[in-house]
Formats: sequence, C-alpha cells, structure tokens
Amino acid sequence: MRSLLALVALAVLAAVAGLAQSPAPTAPAAPESRQEAVVRQTCSACHALPPPDILPRKAWKSVVLDMTGLIVAGVGAPRDKPRPSADFDVDQVAYYFESRAPLALPSPPAWPPAGADPDRFARRPLTLAGPHQQPSTANVRFLPLGPKGAPVVVAADMLSGQIVGSGALGAALPATLPLRLLGHVPVPCHVEAVDLDRDGLTDLLVADLGEAKPGDQTHGSVVWLHARAGPGGVSYDAVPLATNLPRVADVQAADFDGDGDLDLVVAAFGWRRVGGILLLENRTRDWSRPVFVPRTLDDRTGAIHVPVADLDKDGRLDFVALLSQQHEAVVAFLGDGKGGFRKETIDQAPHPAWGSSGLQLVDMDGDGDLDVLVTNGDMLDDFQLKPYHGLRWLENQGRFPFVPHDLASMFCVMRAQAGDLDGDGDMDVVACALVQFKTDGGPPRSSPDIPSLVWLEQTAPGRFERHTLETGSQHLSLDLGDADGDGDLDIVVANSLARDPAHAVLWENLRAAAAPLKR
Repeated sequence: MRSLLALVALAVLAAVAGLAQSPAPTAPAAPESRQEAVVRQTCSACHALPPPDILPRKAWKSVVLDMTGLIVAGVGAPRDKPRPSADFDVDQVAYYFESRAPLALPSPPAWPPAGADPDRFARRPLTLAGPHQQPSTANVRFLPLGPKGAPVVVAADMLSGQIVGSGALGAALPATLPLRLLGHVPVPCHVEAVDLDRDGLTDLLVADLGEAKPGDQTHGSVVWLHARAGPGGVSYDAVPLATNLPRVADVQAADFDGDGDLDLVVAAFGWRRVGGILLLENRTRDWSRPVFVPRTLDDRTGAIHVPVADLDKDGRLDFVALLSQQHEAVVAFLGDGKGGFRKETIDQAPHPAWGSSGLQLVDMDGDGDLDVLVTNGDMLDDFQLKPYHGLRWLENQGRFPFVPHDLASMFCVMRAQAGDLDGDGDMDVVACALVQFKTDGGPPRSSPDIPSLVWLEQTAPGRFERHTLETGSQHLSLDLGDADGDGDLDIVVANSLARDPAHAVLWENLRAAAAPLKR
C-alpha cells in the first residue's frame, strides 16, 4: 500500500538488494574531486545531497539508476531552480556512493520482548460482519459519533473502499466488536468528524487517494459523507467536494478566513510530478450544491498530514504540514485570519531518505504550548531496515525551528500518538509499525521479532521506558481514546496488509486493575 505515505524521491520503487557483503566498487575514471563536484551539483538541484551511509553499498546502484530516470524526465527539481543536467556518467555517480557506503547498516538498540506486562491490556478485534476481503485499513480513529458524542471506532479500508464503524463504545466491552458499513469512497486513507453544514449532525470528511498504486494520476478527491437522520439511525450520503486532485492523504476543516463557515485544507500527496497543499475556500450558499474554490498554498509533493491549531497563540488558526518525498520537512502555515498564510520551517530532516510517516500536535512537556510528535519509518520505497528510523519530539520554545529530541529508534514506524496511558499526569507515547523489508532481493517479508506496537512510558521529564506490546504485524495507523469510559486511554490500531479478518484491534487499557509495572 504505498500511497498515502511513501516513495521518498531518493529511491522511489527501487528494487534493491539486501545487506550482504558486495564486491568492491569499480575504480572511477574521473578524479575524485571532479566526481564529487558532479554528484553534488546534480543531486543538490532537487534535494540535499544524501550521505552515503544512509543505505548499504548494494542498494546504491539501483537508487542512482532510478534517480537518473527522474533527472532525464526533469522531475523533482524546484521550479525556481534550473533543471538538473543528465550529462553525467551513472557509474561515476554510483561509485561515489558505493565507495563510501557501509556493507550493512548498523542495528539500533533492541526493544524489550513482547509480553513483559500482559495484564495491562486486553485485545478486542473489530470485524465487519459477513464475508469480506482481507482488510487493508489505512486509517483508524476514535470519533464522537455515538449518543451524546460517545466514541465510535471508524476505519477506512483503502483497497475495498469501505468506511466502517463500530457501535457506541462503553463499559463491559465484548471480546469482539462488530463493525457496520458507513459508506463507500474509492480509496479512502483518512477520516475526520465534523459538522460541515452546521445542521447539528456530525458528518465524515474523507481524504480519497483515488488510486492505491503510487502515480501521478489525478483521481484523488475530497468526499463529504453527509450525515442524515432516519428511522433506522444515522446514514451517510457520499458527496464529492473536490475532484481531479493528486492523491489526497489528509483533509481538515476550519474557518481560516473568518467568514463563519468551514474551509478545507488538503494534503495532496501526489507522487513525483503532481501534489501540493491546497486551501478549499467555502463559498457554499446552498448545501444541496456545495461550492469550494481551490487555491494552492504549496506546490511540493508528498504532503501527509495537515492538522489545524492556533500554533502561535495569536487567536488565528494555523496548520502544520508534514512533507515527505525528497522534501522531508515539518512546516508551519501561520494564518492571518483572512485566508493568508506565512510559512515557517519547524524541522528539516538531515537527508532525503528520512522516511517521514506521521505527525501529531500535542503539548508533550506540559508547558502550555503545542509541540510536534513525529515519526520517520516509511521504508516501502526500498524495503531497507534503517537504524535512523524512529520517534522524535520537536519542542516548541517559541521560535522556529523547534528543538528536536530523539525518543526511540524503531524500524518501520508509521504513526505515534501521545497521551497519559498510566494516569501519572504526563505524556506517554504509543507507536505502530508496518513491518516489511527485504534482505536477499526476494519479495518483502515481515519478521516476528520486530516490534509493531509499542508504548513509551514517561517515567521522568523527558525520560521514556520502552514497552513492546506486539511484534511482526502490519499497522499504518492508530489512535488513543477512552473506549470503555473508565477514565484512562485505550488504543485502537489499524490492521494493514495483515492476514487477519479484523479491520482493527482495540487494546483496552486495564490500568485500574493492573499491578504496578516493575521497574
């Protein structure tokens, strides 16, 4: 499923070999100084020059060949810079990286084994009744769709196009929670709850990729699942609000221009040639014919998330964008209250293979402002396990960029959420991974030993103890919420590309009944 997050321009769709020892690279024909100058000039036209040690030696030739194709096609270079020259020797460029790359990447510190605290959580699968294809859940959320805003689990299945939801949750959860069909969207990858038309019913706003396979097609859309009350309960009608877009990974609603209605900010991930961040200005007068007028705020590809908040506390709404592909940046769009925005870089990754995958705005340190929790673990461009993948906290100290703090290394991590899981008054972190990698040039595979669901318990300010809940599974998304109404946070995690009939799994937090964790 590499559509909503993936395909860093450094190694898009490269079929790379594994980490085994490779022969020494052929000696260059050109002087080393000239070779480095050509490499730097060519690569830096599109992105920062990647360090050779970010990939094993045997991976680089395929990467260089792939990048050569992009250069010839004129893809990737910013529009305000000259097009990179294709007049260079591919073998010379490959040698530059191969001769400096390690035979294998190092391994990060190992996580503790799963099952060290088995009484802390109870697993409860969420499954659609009746026959259905193997789920490929791209996004799972706790959303306030139940009576009086009670939480409901909503999951978006990217391959079947189904949006499914549980009944209202509460005390005494059953062992298995049934799901029902809420609506269809071609390729849904993110769902938000919002009363878009202000009629008192909570609607669903869906980001639609349009195509599951990565590409530059413009079949993406923003779909409004309009809630309607009926004798059998609430049903949803699918209403397209914007179509013919690059693959849409996220959409959020907010009144950015102060006119009293909700506009939409859209992360159009796209792929190589198309993509960007759009503002859809709400000009609707009759909700039987909604009208949203698009405006491009940023034309970079690879936008994954665009959560909305008043980041700088000036009373005007902003949003923060996570950009992947070769851009690999966290960018604040600071609103002027009239629909205009000023961009500030919160964080810039050190190289274009960083693998940005997830973002949350949250006050991690309890100082009253919003920080950023980010993950970088997308490796489905090359299926390499990378020791620099993991979780980071970007601390807001009142200026840009924010101050980064590494929380933990974690292979293949796709998403993280912060919340107080153990009830001690500080923020813990839960993270999930989609474990797929290659070591021998064969098909991608998972591993029963690699953590796929973990939580980081904050035991002192800025100090986190690692706990492994599960290994070897495939998760693109998770969320935190109080599912059983007992006052603590539970976890729901998406099943993505997993051989499991459940669309998602609820990990009910049994903190009140559990024994204290052993230190």
